[in-house]
Amino acid sequence: MENYQCFTLFNYNIFLGIKSDYIIVYQMNDEIVGLNYVSLYIKDFEKAIEYYSQIFGPPTYIEGKTYGWPMGSTWLTLFPSKFGSNKNTNPCNTEFAVQVNTPKAVDKLYKKFLAAGAQSYSSPEDTEMYEAMRYACIDDPFGVRVDIYCPLKI
Repeated sequence: MENYQCFTLFNYNIFLGIKSDYIIVYQMNDEIVGLNYVSLYIKDFEKAIEYYSQIFGPPTYIEGKTYGWPMGSTWLTLFPSKFGSNKNTNPCNTEFAVQVNTPKAVDKLYKKFLAAGAQSYSSPEDTEMYEAMRYACIDDPFGVRVDIYCPLKI
């Protein structure tokens, strides 16, 4: 893969990633520094706890009906659907991405999800989506789409 040449235009709050055959333009928002604390409100709450425990191990945060797993610098949290804004359905078109530390870990976590009952949406592959990455995607039994990725060094 070719290297990017990167320039930041501070006056315009724009980041340019220039590659030999195209230019990527990122509009940056200097007030937003990340996306954190993914929360899922699930009808089949007990089954969801069991499912995600198969993938990530037992939850490390439990308070009443709040179950959480640390995900790097943030948390994945499950709540019963009765606490959500749409109590009678599972999430619809909910998606989150799990970043892992090596490309091989993408394949490993993808296989763990499948073994626990997920359906494959996209098998592991090296691709470019905003950045070069190893990427896979599954749909869990509760209607949640999970991306698994590791940035590739270019």
